[in-house]
Amino acid sequence: MAIIGRDVRHSNQCHVALPLLMSDLAQLKQKYRNRDRVVHAIACGGTIRASVVVSTVTAQEAQRRHSLEPVGAVLLARALSAASAMASFLKGEERIIVEAKGSGFIRTVYAEALQLGEVRGFVEYNANVNGKSSPLGKGVLQIRKILYNKAEPITGIVELQAGNLTTDLAHYFWQSEQIPTGVRLDVTLGDDGKIECSAGIIVQALPGADQVQLGRIYHFLDSIGSLCELVRTGYNAEEIARQTLPADIALFSSTPVDFFCRCTKERFKELLLGIGEEELVHMRQAGQNELVCQYCGARYYLTTEDFDELLEQLRASRN
Repeated sequence: MAIIGRDVRHSNQCHVALPLLMSDLAQLKQKYRNRDRVVHAIACGGTIRASVVVSTVTAQEAQRRHSLEPVGAVLLARALSAASAMASFLKGEERIIVEAKGSGFIRTVYAEALQLGEVRGFVEYNANVNGKSSPLGKGVLQIRKILYNKAEPITGIVELQAGNLTTDLAHYFWQSEQIPTGVRLDVTLGDDGKIECSAGIIVQALPGADQVQLGRIYHFLDSIGSLCELVRTGYNAEEIARQTLPADIALFSSTPVDFFCRCTKERFKELLLGIGEEELVHMRQAGQNELVCQYCGARYYLTTEDFDELLEQLRASRN
């Protein structure tokens, strides 16, 4: 009887725990589904490739970190999507830099992404330009690829065509890389000016691509409306890819995307060693102890001990 009793109690415990386990599993699945992600897919026997990214949380984090107004937030969100999508075509810690520089009230939009899913970026403003002018105005779009076994970055530069980054990136692929490419970089804002959704897709023809099939894909990209509508109705990056490409799609990779910067206080201190003892003493006397990362907005503060350590290292290096 005692053995049966233990079996019964054990059985009841399992029945009580099972719904909790199922609930936890459902939450994990939902969290996985809602996480920003970039998908690299191929189709048509490897003659067409596409990268689809849903980057809503990433764009929201960028807007929050840099306290961006709506126009700057939208342009940075597009740049982050573009960089993440292009980085998915790379390997490991190879990375892409998307940088637009203009004469408008926004001077710079910068985004940098690794194939591993890390992305960061910032916006710089022209203080002396009227905010009612074109955001970027006249300028250039520069794409840099930092690749394995390449001593220098591979760089392409084109003039800005529309200043919206979507048209500009498509123009870059056609002019600089001469690759037929379809680009969509969609962002929606709430009534409060905060980002509600961010998503992008890049479709490219590879050698041997069927121009008729490619034309159909381009037409579909033009006709589907905003990618954010698909996201809002529940589509994730993989499902958008399957909607866009022909039926024989194969996933090459599926990678989580996060706004992430590798800056640390120690890295900043290493850089400060390069400014020299005199400048460091001036910083200390002026109380300039705040260090701000341009890429992610993180703030670090130098203590008295930090200044002592840096000055000691500089003086020791002279001997």
